[in-house]
Amino acid sequence: MDPRAAYLTQSLLEGVMNYGTAAAVRGHGFTAPAAGKTGTSHDAWFAGYTSNLICIVWVGNDDYTDVKIEGAHAAEPIWTEFMKRAILLPQYSDVKPFVAPAGITTARIDKTSNLIADSTCPGNILYAAFLDGTAPINTCSQMSESPQNLIQRILGIGGSKSETTTPPPTTGAPIVRVPPNTPPDGNAPDTTQQPTPPKKKNFFQKIFGGGKDKDKDKQQEQPAPPPQ
Repeated sequence: MDPRAAYLTQSLLEGVMNYGTAAAVRGHGFTAPAAGKTGTSHDAWFAGYTSNLICIVWVGNDDYTDVKIEGAHAAEPIWTEFMKRAILLPQYSDVKPFVAPAGITTARIDKTSNLIADSTCPGNILYAAFLDGTAPINTCSQMSESPQNLIQRILGIGGSKSETTTPPPTTGAPIVRVPPNTPPDGNAPDTTQQPTPPKKKNFFQKIFGGGKDKDKDKQQEQPAPPPQ
């Protein structure tokens, strides 16, 4: 499987032991790099491992009657005591930390906001692994800011309704109509009729160029003025 996906799962299971339901493992004195998961149904269990040893502890009744105790309280203390002794043995003592493959970013996360932790939130912190480019961008100090849509930030729209938009200033310059040049045959143009303003293209015509050919065809269909 993709090593990055495997490591994300690995990192989550490390988080269970460091911050989650199996955090008591650390409180009971097991400090080696490890990962694991508690489980509780009618029975209780804990599955955990180091870089070179895996151990699963199950606590339950053969008839599947409810033991009425969670894995964190029933199986985890047994697992911890076993692993503390196991890593003292030569064959299991070379415990190595889990190393992230290329393409993984580890971020320092504020547990309250799930954003990047900075100096304003030094207390409730965890470290989480993300695929490159998927980690949060904002920090916990930005929690109190009023939310603004990403598109609004890009386009600069969506401000408060009470804000008034000032129209752009106008120059007040007069519009000057320049008469067409006199044709080569000496005939002056008819200035008694105002030129027809060009028809504005709609939004889709501007994008796809529609309507240009029709305008050209209309110009070609108009007969030439009779000689005077």
